Amino acid sequence: MFAAAGCGSDSPPPSRPAAVPLPDGFARVGGISNGLVLAVPTEWRSVDLSKDTFEAELEASGLTGDALQQAKASLQALRKNKAVYAMDPASQAESPDKFVTNLNGFCQPSVGASADALIQIAKEQLTSVNATVSEATSIPLGNRSAVRIRYTLPIKKAVVRGTQFYVPSDKGQTCVVTLSTDLTGKEALFDQIGSTIRPL
Repeated sequence: MFAAAGCGSDSPPPSRPAAVPLPDGFARVGGISNGLVLAVPTEWRSVDLSKDTFEAELEASGLTGDALQQAKASLQALRKNKAVYAMDPASQAESPDKFVTNLNGFCQPSVGASADALIQIAKEQLTSVNATVSEATSIPLGNRSAVRIRYTLPIKKAVVRGTQFYVPSDKGQTCVVTLSTDLTGKEALFDQIGSTIRPL
């Protein structure tokens, strides 16, 4: 995914950022067509929504039944943004409601010039879908600042615990990564994933 630098140079290629060291047991997902890269546990499965083959990739991911059909339906809306999607197939069995722990990430024209503006926009969007925001703060991410939002969202019988990262790029865009689960105790994992997000 990342080209090696030429001989005699410690600098990354000019069109790509320096590779972020991967946590043990993680693999990179995303790429130029998505506008960002990040890393997820190797047992997760990813689907590149910038490709026409995403439905076949989703069917090969390990999802079954209603969870597979719901994923197909919900991901259609993210295709126009060329999003990257990744999920933990094992979480479907762990969840009492068969909810699959997942993430989606995409980049869009910048929605706010400051952390405060991003926080305000994120809060408004989440409140509009009946989510309750429990945390909204600016965090360091690599050599830039990002915004992290934590929230809960009731969906049918489940209560989804979400974490969103808003990461400004150098190209006038904001990359948004949303991680969702109905399981408890996933915040540390979500933060570990979040620390690997890099706009391209």
